[in-house]
Amino acid sequence: MKNVGIKIIDRLFIVVYGASDPTDEEWGGYLELVERHGVERTMQLICTDGGEPSSVQRRRLNLLLAGRTVPVAVVSGSARVRGTVTALSWFNRKIKAFPPSGLREAIAYLEIPATRTELIEREIIKLRGELGQGRRASA
Repeated sequence: MKNVGIKIIDRLFIVVYGASDPTDEEWGGYLELVERHGVERTMQLICTDGGEPSSVQRRRLNLLLAGRTVPVAVVSGSARVRGTVTALSWFNRKIKAFPPSGLREAIAYLEIPATRTELIEREIIKLRGELGQGRRASA
């Protein structure tokens, strides 16, 4: 079973995790996509039910970022994920956590026009379907 679903729209990476953490293979594929796209030309909307990168995977991310900051909005109800966002904010001050009810606020934080919200919500639902999760768009 897949643990991560990714959709790229323009410079927005929509990344959905289930309750399980990404495998090293999934994480490596994600980092390759970010690198190919150009780190500084991305913004990330992460929705997770608790899955998150391991400490080794986070180190790989920090190496890729190499001090660059990328706008990231993480939507999750998990206290563990919020703790990880705090740790990641030491390396990327543009990362911010939002509660499951805060998807629209997360989209606004990334400065994405409100007219794109429905498209993003539909893509999140599709990605959740690929992971065998329900239809809800929020985390």
